[in-house]
Amino acid sequence: MRHSGTKLLLTAAFASLGFAGIASAADLPARAYTKAPVVPTTFSWSGFYIGGFAGGAFSDGNSVAGEPTSAGGLFYNGANLATSYGLNSSFIGGGTVGYNWQAPGSNYVFGLEGEAGYLHLRSSRQDVNAFPLSPIDSVDSTRLGDAYGVIAGRIGYTWDRTLLYAKGGVAFVGSSHSFNDSCIGAGAPGCGPGFLVTSQSDTRITYALGAGIEYAFTNNWSLKGEYLYLGTQKNSTASGTSVVSPTNVLFTNSFSDPGVHTAKIGLNYRWGGPIVAKY
Repeated sequence: MRHSGTKLLLTAAFASLGFAGIASAADLPARAYTKAPVVPTTFSWSGFYIGGFAGGAFSDGNSVAGEPTSAGGLFYNGANLATSYGLNSSFIGGGTVGYNWQAPGSNYVFGLEGEAGYLHLRSSRQDVNAFPLSPIDSVDSTRLGDAYGVIAGRIGYTWDRTLLYAKGGVAFVGSSHSFNDSCIGAGAPGCGPGFLVTSQSDTRITYALGAGIEYAFTNNWSLKGEYLYLGTQKNSTASGTSVVSPTNVLFTNSFSDPGVHTAKIGLNYRWGGPIVAKY
């Protein structure tokens, strides 16, 4: 009996301790749920891109035409005044393709870009040495375009999705020049020795320099604004043979061209570049 009572007392004591432990655990606050940390990302400009653009172009000066000359002298009986005329402004439009590279953790972006498009700067004027006639006789003409292309390197500095850049490279610009004396009213003063057309056409290889700003509004699409200067200043020589007395005489005349300013906005689609995690 004595041992049974002791056993009962010990059992009751352990049971009391168990209930007390359960009650204490129930009083503890619930464990808070913690979400996994969000790893921030930074935009990378690395990758290939393709795009299109539109804008305007205008010259930084006048074209100047010299007087046609031959071994026998000047076309207009000793007159030798240069004819100067401004070129009209032009729409410009086309496409680009390129590649950017940005080292992880760096704000500098390096790239190579090809650009091809349309521009059409053109004007004509009656040669100042010709006798004024109506309709107009003896016209000097210049055209820059219609096609052009640029291969340029780019270097830029980026603030995440905003890129400020400079570019420079080689430009290919079509050009043509002509002088046309239609000899209206044969024998009229200022008609010169006869009907004469001189012409010249080529693709000018020169330099291109510019700068722009580009903003990536999604991971793949970006919008840019850009200024680019085409160094088309050059002297050219047009030539032709007179077909009225004296016949078969070769005449040449010179043309001097201005440079071309361009301004455009463009839309690019980029692929192949990573979105890099920041740790």
